[in-house]
Amino acid sequence: MATRKASPRNKTKSNTNEEQTVDVKRRRTLKKETHIEYDSLEKYGYHFKNGKLVTIETDEPFEFNFYSDNDENQKRYESIGKLIDEAIFKLLESECHLKRVTVPVDPKKEERTSFVFVSDDLATADYLMVIIHGTGVVRAGQWSRKLIINEGLEIGTQMPYIQRARTAGYAVIVTNTNLNSFESPRFLRRPALRPIRGSGTAEEHGCYVWEHFIRSSHAKHVCIMAHSYGGAVVLKMASQFLKEFDQRVFAVALTDSPVTVYGRKVNRKVLEMLKERAINWVADAEDVNTDLGDSDCCELRSAGHTVHEWTSHTAIDAIFDYFAEEREQL
Repeated sequence: MATRKASPRNKTKSNTNEEQTVDVKRRRTLKKETHIEYDSLEKYGYHFKNGKLVTIETDEPFEFNFYSDNDENQKRYESIGKLIDEAIFKLLESECHLKRVTVPVDPKKEERTSFVFVSDDLATADYLMVIIHGTGVVRAGQWSRKLIINEGLEIGTQMPYIQRARTAGYAVIVTNTNLNSFESPRFLRRPALRPIRGSGTAEEHGCYVWEHFIRSSHAKHVCIMAHSYGGAVVLKMASQFLKEFDQRVFAVALTDSPVTVYGRKVNRKVLEMLKERAINWVADAEDVNTDLGDSDCCELRSAGHTVHEWTSHTAIDAIFDYFAEEREQL
């Protein structure tokens, strides 16, 4: 029997497929050697779907070990993290209906600025909730970048707090305490970090927010939710605006904040005033809200989780119950 010969057309198609396969393999090899910085999550092949960061093509979770070189993996992780910052900002606007407001509020021409997020009823609502994240790379709207990437928006962001606060009738201010400086172009040979006016440190930012947003808000009753180093920001605001703080702040919720350490140099009157209205839900294996005694400036309760970054998520129900109970007594 004669062997049927492949037509030239079939040969061309086969060769093209082989060449495409080789090109794909070559591109993959290159990607595993050097990180290429992209300007969108989609170019990295990721998006948020049902609150989770997954691959666009297959819905697979984020993979850190993408390259053979760990330094390249870290560069990729940090680049994706910065893109997630902007994605969260957009969600605060679109899903939580907050608006981004520039700080300082009176920027000079070409002055570098930061920003906060506020609800549109800041001038009319009777109650206000101020939300403060911890230290590190996190920006407004985040508790933990790691949790956002690996666990999702529900656990890693402040969105559940914002949404529940809005439902409960609170105006909301979301601070941005970690955006403190910028690299000055005037010193190209020796780059220098220059502080952003009003936000040079986390504490300075918190006090600027009090002076220009909380003070002028309509709310007579203010509650504060702060994670980790956010406790230091609360102490600074309480110290600098002691009388106003005492008159307007009816409850402070902290999550795994070492405020005893932060409060060592704080006036005793501030600590006594804060202790009357503050609870710190700390990392602990006991059930959520278990009484763990107290410290110099707050009551201690279990957050129901032993990992620091998880405490804001696991304590959320207990915190809103606490705010509701204190609010009823006003």
